[in-house]
Amino acid sequence: MPLFIDEAAVLPLKAIVFQCLLLLVAIALEAIVLRRQLRLGFQPSIRYAATINLLTVVLGWVLFLGIEPLLPETVRTQIISYVLFGDFYPNVLSDRMGFVVVLTGLVAFFLTLWTKVTALEWLTWLLDKPIVKPVVEKNTNRFRYRRSSSAPTSSPHVLAVLEANAFSFSAVLVILLLRHGLS
Repeated sequence: MPLFIDEAAVLPLKAIVFQCLLLLVAIALEAIVLRRQLRLGFQPSIRYAATINLLTVVLGWVLFLGIEPLLPETVRTQIISYVLFGDFYPNVLSDRMGFVVVLTGLVAFFLTLWTKVTALEWLTWLLDKPIVKPVVEKNTNRFRYRRSSSAPTSSPHVLAVLEANAFSFSAVLVILLLRHGLS
């Protein structure tokens, strides 16, 4: 046990607890949207939202921990400062951190959206409960050229996950702004 404590001298408990809070908020909000948009019951919508959010968080941390050692030292210092202390360390990059944070947020939004849509499709396929039923639009104009007449034209689960993801990201942004404003 003492060897483990020596190796992990710093454990960011504040960041872990805050991540859990954000995860609970995201799960609750996304379950509401999935229930309403996909016409699911209370328990299935919570299960789907919890599963796809936990998967997304785990994959996000794995990706972050894989990329973080490859970053320049000044960027790593900023990340460690923000995770441990909730503020950026004053250095050469301090002036540009706003742009970096916004760009990172946009990339995270779209990667999270893609991960959640894919996870919901796989989850419903694994559980053999297909809630993902693409609607196929028939070609009523026989003279109009179409690439494929059997291609799905809309996917209700993609729109539901997009709305849920946007809703939870907005709530997380408000919480982060309140946290930054209060500290």
